[in-house]
Amino acid sequence: MPHIVWTSAGGGAASVFNPAWHAFTGLPTQLPGAAAWLVALHPDEVTAATSAWEEARATEAQFERELRLRRADGVYRWHHIRCVPVKTPEGSVRWLGSATDIHERKTQEVRFELVVEGAGIGIWFCDLPVTTVTCNATYRQLYGLPAEALVTADVLFRAIHPDDLARANEAVRRAVEDQEPYLLDFRVVIGEGEKAQVRWLQATGRVFYDAHGRPERFDGITRDITAQRQLEESLRRTLIEKDESLRTLEVINATGQSLAAELQLEKLVQGVTDAATRLSKASFGAFFYNVLNEQGQSYMLYTLSGVPRETFDKFPMPRATRVFEPTFKGEGIIRSDDITRDPRYGHNPPYQGMPPGHLPVRSYLAVPVKSRSGEVLGGLFFGHPVPGVFTEREERLVAGLAAQAAVAMDNARLFQRAQEAITSRDTFLSIASHELRTPITSMKMQTQYMRKRIANNDPSAFLPERVTRLVEQTERSIGRLSRLVEDMLDISRIAIGRLNMQFERVELSALTREVVERFGPQLGEAGHTLELHLTPGLVGRWDRDRLEQVLANLLTNALKYAPGAALKVTTRTLGTSAILEVEDRGPGIAPKDQHRIFERFERLVDASQISGLGLGLHISKHIVEAHGGTIRVHSALGEGASFVVELPISGPSGQG
Repeated sequence: MPHIVWTSAGGGAASVFNPAWHAFTGLPTQLPGAAAWLVALHPDEVTAATSAWEEARATEAQFERELRLRRADGVYRWHHIRCVPVKTPEGSVRWLGSATDIHERKTQEVRFELVVEGAGIGIWFCDLPVTTVTCNATYRQLYGLPAEALVTADVLFRAIHPDDLARANEAVRRAVEDQEPYLLDFRVVIGEGEKAQVRWLQATGRVFYDAHGRPERFDGITRDITAQRQLEESLRRTLIEKDESLRTLEVINATGQSLAAELQLEKLVQGVTDAATRLSKASFGAFFYNVLNEQGQSYMLYTLSGVPRETFDKFPMPRATRVFEPTFKGEGIIRSDDITRDPRYGHNPPYQGMPPGHLPVRSYLAVPVKSRSGEVLGGLFFGHPVPGVFTEREERLVAGLAAQAAVAMDNARLFQRAQEAITSRDTFLSIASHELRTPITSMKMQTQYMRKRIANNDPSAFLPERVTRLVEQTERSIGRLSRLVEDMLDISRIAIGRLNMQFERVELSALTREVVERFGPQLGEAGHTLELHLTPGLVGRWDRDRLEQVLANLLTNALKYAPGAALKVTTRTLGTSAILEVEDRGPGIAPKDQHRIFERFERLVDASQISGLGLGLHISKHIVEAHGGTIRVHSALGEGASFVVELPISGPSGQG
């Protein structure tokens, strides 16, 4: 993309831009005022940018910022803006400016920041000597600092635990003066008085030096290691109390290393179960944990240690009984010397206790595994046939391991989501590049063809029917591009939870008739016959445009996958809900594929056979759910498909 450049003219009375300005913004290349470029700024940045610009003009200092400029089609893109003052021979000041598109880099930076934030890493950097520290929101949270307050070295050192302050100062001095690696574990105190909390942090950094060897910058990262230090403290006390230091430490260290290195959830939880069973001296241990399948449905898996898996295969998964419920809800640890004498035991049918053939359990220990966000990931359960086996020592050890396991499981899930995101991105780029290339290529070929005829003075190039056909073909290509762009924008809005809805009174049957009539020519060309069964007066509180989008997606789907098949569109009431149904007599959808069609980029045939991004049903599902409704499909191979949308007539919950 060409760089935008400009200069002030006439003593700052006007600004003159190069053609790239007009090509990007659609604005004239000459505008009144030296600050004319401000008109193209994003509204959120106008005030701050104007203030900074005025200060630069007043001090005749260079202006340099990263800002969003509005493109001619209304889309904003990030640019690096730079303006420098230049003295004229007459003594006045002219301003020379440039704008470089940095949108892709900025987008990558935002993505990186989201990943870093999700991993709980605080990032910081500062010039030396230190006056203020620039940092991300996670770093502020680690220190318990306000979101907007100025962060100075004094503020940070005041938060450090008094017992660690001297060591922290010495670590900084060695990093700056002796050029040693900066690595420090220390405590910070959050709050005051009885409500004060102590948090362990680990800081890693590096000092950068100029060409003369003088320190000029200090950068690094900080993360919360409280769970790790708590586990270490638990181990230390256990070693002192039980004199089993070597064996316990070997188990914990080996487990910690394997957990830190393991990103496969199944192997990770098995390792946790084995280690916890050894540490607790249990006869057997089990880890029950929740996972999501491809349809987003939650179900439970388990690992065992100390006994063969066949021992439990014949038994059902544990239910939220009075004994198990506190663990699965994350309410706390349960340790019992004899669970059969616990008042919570034996109240649930059909067994009123352990089922026949179950391993005998008297000593019982159950520890919930909770993520940093408070989500209960699962529970560790341990049993022994002898009463009184589990003591406070075993409880502490397993609780510490559960905290470490939660961090490792969070990391494994984050890794899995990152892999899925990369796969989705690659899939999207592959499909989008193919879909966007087709209409662009068509328009390019049409334009080149007409240009050639005009250059050869071919009078047939200007025949009304030829020009009309060219315009119609171009309009179709533009319409296809617009639909693709809108689908991509909707996916982006869905991903960040900003699929805006405007609710109003809508007569569903009238809206349905309007949309179907607009599709009439396309349905006719494709050979469809159409039946309409519309219930009049079906009024609800919905978003008109979004419902049109849903119905258009369903009709488009029929055009693509059931060409020439008979169609039936129905509206009716069902209790307090309205039903919109689009039924075709096409080839149908196999049961094994029906859950996939509502996912992103999913198509039942190869991309070369059917155009589109594979987003229509996915977007429709989110629109319907935003109305508080549901969308489902009934189909079988060879019997067509029926898409049923159910909408609450009163609108989504919480709407007036």
